[in-house]
Amino acid sequence: DEDRHLYLILVHGYTGQGKYMRDYAPYYEEKGYSVLIPDLRAHGNSEGRYIGMGWPDRKDMVKWIDYIIEKDPQAEIVLHGVSMGGATVMMTSGEDLPDNVIAIVEDCGYTSVWDVFSDELKYLFNLPEFPFLHTANVISRLRAGYSFKEASAVSQVQDAKVPIIFIHGSEDNFVHTDMVYELYDACSTEKELYVAEGAGHGQAMYIDPDEYFSRVFTFLEKYE
Repeated sequence: DEDRHLYLILVHGYTGQGKYMRDYAPYYEEKGYSVLIPDLRAHGNSEGRYIGMGWPDRKDMVKWIDYIIEKDPQAEIVLHGVSMGGATVMMTSGEDLPDNVIAIVEDCGYTSVWDVFSDELKYLFNLPEFPFLHTANVISRLRAGYSFKEASAVSQVQDAKVPIIFIHGSEDNFVHTDMVYELYDACSTEKELYVAEGAGHGQAMYIDPDEYFSRVFTFLEKYE
């Protein structure tokens, strides 16, 4: 819509693809947003050998933002990510973003790559951090170019200047619900918290889409 300057970058989760986010896009389209849905590194049609869990992808997000601004200098841009996508947009929040980025919607993202891997080692395999996670971390540094501990959404939201709404399911046993409270408390900018009662991982929108998007757009409209 050439008369509107609203844009959304919609970010998928682990082993997903942009096209899997199509259920979210129509709600934004109805509000006049143009929607960009990329495939993250090593997902879908994108190149890359290693999944970065959002950390190297934050740099790609900055390039997507710049790409939109090149097309429309008046652009007002929202980032919305779910699961690993939620971590990706939070990790992006701590970068030096242009004023065109007006808000971030984070849904069931994790505090850090180390934390989520540690949780899954215990939950899925009943294994300790040492030596398994420590060994994997060394390999990640050598091959993928990042460490699990530096890949921290908590540290990035501490530096954020962009308003963030944090969303999580109350029954999320994959990225545990406790993480959203740590993230919310760490966030240094304008913020809001919505814990969807009864929702599991990535299910907040599907449990009650009317409530979900009512909360999202009430938050976003303050900054458009």
